[in-house]
Formats: sequence, C-alpha cells, structure tokens
Amino acid sequence: MKNEKLINSICRNAVEYENITGRKLGITGEIGELSACDVLGWELNENPQVAGYDALDKNRKRYQIKSRRVDHKKGRIGRFSEHKFDFAILVVLDENYKILEIWETSYKKLEPILDEKRNPSFSKFKKISKIIYPKN
Repeated sequence: MKNEKLINSICRNAVEYENITGRKLGITGEIGELSACDVLGWELNENPQVAGYDALDKNRKRYQIKSRRVDHKKGRIGRFSEHKFDFAILVVLDENYKILEIWETSYKKLEPILDEKRNPSFSKFKKISKIIYPKN
C-alpha cells in the first residue's frame, strides 16, 4: 500500500491527541477515504470540491465514501451528496482508525433508502450492501 506509512502516522497522532485531550480530531472521513483507496487500489479524488464522488476505480467508476469509527452497529451514516455517482461505500474503522470492514452498494440500490437528509441508517445501508473488504 503506497500510503500506509502516512496513514499509520496520522492515525497514531490522532489517537495520541484523543488520549491527551479527550477530544477527537474529526479526521475519520479523510482516513476512511485514504485507507479505502489504498487497500482497494483506487484513485483518490484530489479535488474534494468536485461534488459527487471521492474516488475512482480502475474502470473509472465513481465512488462516494462514508466512514464510521468504532460504534458502527447503530446510528446514521453521513450525508450523501445529491450529485450522481456509481457506488457508495461505507468504511468501518476501529478505535485506532484501522479498517474493520468496507461495505459497498450501487447508487441504484441506495437511492430508495435515502431520506430527506440523505443519511440512511447503518442497518439499512448494510441490508442493501455487501462486504468487499476484508475478502473472505
């Protein structure tokens, strides 16, 4: 993984900061995106201002990436943009920001469960998704 050293350094610092201050740095989304792209071999969108997707796979399919840390069995996922993308993934991270699971679904399956805030519950997302990492 080409960004493994960078990711590990950022994660160690974030955990140390949290241990010292009791506050989170708010980097879960960034770490989830970078880590997912690294393990899946995708291209991270270098311009976060480009709406609608965070990464491209080798076939140029567009992915919107959401991340959750530790308490991933309940609650809601972050807001999906209203722009078109091909797939959505959810990166579940442990307390040290290491990937536990990556779930994937198509936009076509996701669209019907998006509420007015466009942030489905974790359980609804899982029902329409499949785990793509780790591979069994």
